[in-house]
Amino acid sequence: MKHKWMLGLSVLGLVSCSGSPGNVTFTTYGEDFIEKEIPAAAFADGWSIRYSKFLVTLGELKVSKHGGDVAADRADARVFDVHKPGPVNVAAFTDLPSDTWDEVQYSIAPWPNATAATADAADVEQMKKEGWSIYVEGTATKGSTTKRFRWGFPLNTLYEHCESPDVGKGVTVPSGGTETVQLTIHGDHLFFDDLQSADARMRFDAIAAADKLGIVGPDGEVTLEELAAVDLTELPANQYGTGGAANVHNLRDFVSALARTLGHYRGEGECAPRAR
Repeated sequence: MKHKWMLGLSVLGLVSCSGSPGNVTFTTYGEDFIEKEIPAAAFADGWSIRYSKFLVTLGELKVSKHGGDVAADRADARVFDVHKPGPVNVAAFTDLPSDTWDEVQYSIAPWPNATAATADAADVEQMKKEGWSIYVEGTATKGSTTKRFRWGFPLNTLYEHCESPDVGKGVTVPSGGTETVQLTIHGDHLFFDDLQSADARMRFDAIAAADKLGIVGPDGEVTLEELAAVDLTELPANQYGTGGAANVHNLRDFVSALARTLGHYRGEGECAPRAR
């Protein structure tokens, strides 16, 4: 894996713009689904999810124009636990040219020199040791049944061309003011039953069924190794559709592919995730 990041913060005023310089503050937030609960009403099969930890390594934050001009570029990486109350600050860029910058990008990727933001120091060291960019812990409950999960993902994803349905592409730096932009993490995406369909529903039955005593780990905990033992062809035909995605053959592959879709922009805004 190649890392082109440089430690530190650079702000480049490459375009002459009218008006006074402005500022942009980036925050991150896990919303109620990560901070509190994904309720049973949100699932097609009646489960609910409570996270106890949700770690993401955020870095490679860049504000630029499609033509290549760069307003700001922060290339270090920090680990956030977005289960903790948010939003929390990621980066603050000051004295940027007041203009509309139509390209915003950031990454969720392993980074050997990552430092702690809101994550505990021990968790940061574990993330670096394992090469994870995402780590989640939680419990799923349905009636009297509870399943635990602890999943780490060594995924390198660049979220490009971020835009919001409300304010459009990128970010507009206000003359003499400050704009706040949220990098939103969607914890519900780990449980969708389709990689492409807009009608995907959240489900946990198949994940719960993967927990089989004597295969891996104690009964009651669903591991990624157990998910890898579930071929997608064994699941109902109208669930866990891949939309033609390559190299997605089992339930672990499927959940890992979903993990690349966690990063969003200004709430429900979208970025284009690119695997690296």
